[in-house]
Amino acid sequence: MKLPYLNYQSRAVQKQIGTFLGYNHRTIIGENEFYDMENMSNDEYPAISTRKPRGKAIKYIAKPNGLFYKNGILYVNGTEVYYKDNRVGTVADSEKQMVGMGAYVLIWPDKTYFNTHTNEFGQMEKTYVQNGPVTIAPTSKNSAFTKISGTGIDFSQYDSVTIEGCSNAELNKTTVVQDAGAGYIVITAALKEEFTQPSGIRITRKVPDMDYVCESNNRIWGCSSAKHEIYSSKLGDPMNWNNFEGISTDSYAMTVGSDGDFTGCIGHLGNVIFFKEDIIHKIYGNKPSNYQINTYALPGVERGSTGSICTINETLYYKGRKGVYAYDGSVPVFLSDAFGDDIYKNAHAEQYEGKYYVSMKNGTNTALMVYDPALQLWHKEDDTEMKLATYGDGKLYYIDRENQLRTIADDGEKEVFDWTLESGDMMEGTFNMKHISKLMFHVHLDEGAVMEVYMKYDSDPMWKREYTLRNARKKTYLIPIIPRRCSQFRYRIAGYGKFRLYGISKYVEEGSEIDGKLYR
Repeated sequence: MKLPYLNYQSRAVQKQIGTFLGYNHRTIIGENEFYDMENMSNDEYPAISTRKPRGKAIKYIAKPNGLFYKNGILYVNGTEVYYKDNRVGTVADSEKQMVGMGAYVLIWPDKTYFNTHTNEFGQMEKTYVQNGPVTIAPTSKNSAFTKISGTGIDFSQYDSVTIEGCSNAELNKTTVVQDAGAGYIVITAALKEEFTQPSGIRITRKVPDMDYVCESNNRIWGCSSAKHEIYSSKLGDPMNWNNFEGISTDSYAMTVGSDGDFTGCIGHLGNVIFFKEDIIHKIYGNKPSNYQINTYALPGVERGSTGSICTINETLYYKGRKGVYAYDGSVPVFLSDAFGDDIYKNAHAEQYEGKYYVSMKNGTNTALMVYDPALQLWHKEDDTEMKLATYGDGKLYYIDRENQLRTIADDGEKEVFDWTLESGDMMEGTFNMKHISKLMFHVHLDEGAVMEVYMKYDSDPMWKREYTLRNARKKTYLIPIIPRRCSQFRYRIAGYGKFRLYGISKYVEEGSEIDGKLYR
């Protein structure tokens, strides 16, 4: 007797992955995310592709102590300051904090300035030490002003100066210069009669010692961990910090009561933000009479990661103790869940094309991670170390571990580099045994590129190479893989040359939860 044919309905399910979400180093991740990667980007989202090539080395800087962009590159090589490759001045051999205001670049802790328009380089502080007779006299009978005259006195009108060593003790004070010229200053002081002092007078325009500096609303702001103080320069005048006349253009100083050292500062949305590791101080107001400081117990900038502070589209990004945060002025948002259990420190960052590029240390290893705020995605590039970084003229400039000044990307370059994509554990939503009848990768390779596909099944410790494509022509390929039966698997795609992954197709048949056989 002939038995009737039974119609077999395949239990195979086809799945398409066409949108890729970037780097996620946690234990359980999505099938369109990657547990690890190297030299990848979301530049062609929803596809995932290799990054832009690095720019060529611009120059070697033997001892980079500072890097800043102000209508051109300014860098500090040891003790030498260069602007547009011209030596403009000297400073102490130490790491620098630099901030721009108008045409000025101001350099701390040296308290020096460079004017990018006039090429003037000088000291923000100024001191006169008496080296000859000084005449001190009222400007007129019953005048409220006193003129101090002597060879070498050289200050500007409205400078704030501290006078010391005068035989008339009432003149030993900090005051504002009301008038000035070659060899004299006029200050507010009532003097009955003229006198001459042979020696001992010292007149100083002082600038506070500060750990971190920034510009906001036409003022320079800074902070001192040693003194637990915050300072602001006079409005529009970075050279004067002791003008206290009760007017809107005055300087400003305040002591803060929070514990710990400052770790950075930046101007943001009209306010000034001062960071400690677990504290954020925010300055509100537009003049000294209405300045107020609010203190928040929120994640701040990690010690050693001051260089991670960066503004993109009015949002602050920085490396805190636990990871990377975004701060829009309300509450910092934690962004780096994707790092998993990896712990990073010593971050330096800058923005480029609307993305946050941050170089960090994980033990002795360095990783360059890129965050796209628009898509809220991370991608991992390579082990590039950005010792210093700055942005200008549409480019991200950085100094690498070999002390070469470069740009982070240059579309005109032909750099060829290795790249890798590695999936997480893919279980297809069930722990039953599976037969993946076909796995297809939809990719694009440039001419000369190489691509290899590896698979790892269940608890196998080794990767198995399943496919190799060498010296590809510039075209799109469909790469078929026939894997073995398993409960879970990972794939790894690796190669060099320009690469793009458009999508993945999976044909999955589920087996028995008893012995894994496929009963049909």
